[in-house]
Amino acid sequence: MKKSDLLENFKKSLSRLSNTDSQTSFELILKAISETLKKGERMEVRGFGSLSTRIRKPIRGRNPRSGESIELSERKVPYFRASKELNQKLN
Repeated sequence: MKKSDLLENFKKSLSRLSNTDSQTSFELILKAISETLKKGERMEVRGFGSLSTRIRKPIRGRNPRSGESIELSERKVPYFRASKELNQKLN
């Protein structure tokens, strides 16, 4: 599912709101999630799961064209853990 598909489902479920209002709400939700993760905080949505960041160690990479070895610095990556309810629905 793409972002546009998710937005359409969001608009359908909130039919009492105008398209502009529902799109603005959707964008604000995504922005809040991004900002929370950017701060390094954990976000939990009951019944769905939790989002957090994890720190990846620095690694030695290799340029595929030249074969030159490069050092990739430490970085944060998003991490999602599904709730028990979501896991039960899927299995």
